[in-house]
Amino acid sequence: MRSAIVTGGQGFIGRYLVKALRHRDVDVRTLGRGKSVDTNHIVLEEGSWESPTLDRVLEEAAPDCIFHLAGRARGTPAELTHVNLGLLQSLLRALRRTNLRPQLIIAGSAAEYGAAIRDGVPIRETAACAPLSAYGVSKQAQTIAALTYADATGTSALVARIFNPVGPNMPTHLAIGDFANQIACMPRDRGALHVGNVDVRRDMIDVEHVATLLCQLAANPDAHGVVNVCSGQAPVLRELVEMLIRGCGRKIDIEIDWSRVRGNEPRTIIGSTDLLAKLGCSPPRTDFPALIERVCRGMKESAASAP
Repeated sequence: MRSAIVTGGQGFIGRYLVKALRHRDVDVRTLGRGKSVDTNHIVLEEGSWESPTLDRVLEEAAPDCIFHLAGRARGTPAELTHVNLGLLQSLLRALRRTNLRPQLIIAGSAAEYGAAIRDGVPIRETAACAPLSAYGVSKQAQTIAALTYADATGTSALVARIFNPVGPNMPTHLAIGDFANQIACMPRDRGALHVGNVDVRRDMIDVEHVATLLCQLAANPDAHGVVNVCSGQAPVLRELVEMLIRGCGRKIDIEIDWSRVRGNEPRTIIGSTDLLAKLGCSPPRTDFPALIERVCRGMKESAASAP
C-alpha cells in the first residue's frame, strides 16, 4: 500500500491511524468536516459527498486503500442511519462513477452484535447480529452495504468490528471518555463522578493497537469480510474508573446514576481474537494501568493548554 484516504481522519481513531500509516511511509490524505492544519486534509461537508467534489478527490488521490472511519455515534435513529449508512453509500456510488476499485477497510462496531452476545463467551465474527441500539442498527446496515458492494464488484473489503478503544482525548460517547470529561469539569478539590453499572467487564483495547491492527489487516491479502478488532481482555470497569481517579489526584466519590444503568446487560462482553490470530494479527497485550495513565496525562495537558 503506497497511498490511502482516511475518512474521519481527524477523529479519535483516525488520528492514530493516520500517524501509523505515515510511520509506514504511506501517502495519506484525510477527509472530514473539520478544518486542519494538515495540508493533506480535505474538508468535505456531508452534502459534498453526493457532488463531483468527492469524485475529483478520489480521482486525484487514486488511493490503494480507503479507510472509512467517518460516522456518528449519537443522534436519532434517522440521523445515525443518514450518516453511518448514507456516507458509505455516497462513497460507494462515487467509486462506481470513477471506476476506481481501491481496497476498503470499514470501521464497524461491536454494537452490531447486540442480542447475539452471550455473557462471558468470546463472540466470534460468525455470530448472527441482532443489534439492540439505533447505533448498532446503523452500523450493521453499513456492514451489509459494504459487503454487498464487495461481492458485486470484486472489491477487497474488510469490516473491522471495533470494540471499545481507549486513549487520550477520547470522545465522551465512550465510557472512559465520559468519566474523564466529568472529572475534567469538576472543582479541583473534590467532586462526584456519575456512573452507570461499573461492576461489569468489557473488552477494551488501546487505540494505538486499533491503528496498528487496521494497518496490518490492510496489508494482509487474506483479510476480508468481518474481523473483530478487540483485545480479548475484559477488565472490570470499576477498576479502570478507580485508576482514573487515582491518576487525577482528586478526592472523587463514585455515585450511581440509575438513568445510566441498562437493564439485563451482560456482566462480561469480550471479543474473540481467534480470527485475528489466524490472520497473523494477534493484538498485543493491553497494559491497562499504563493506558489509563496516558488518559490522565492527556487530561492534564488539555487543561494546561486551555485558555
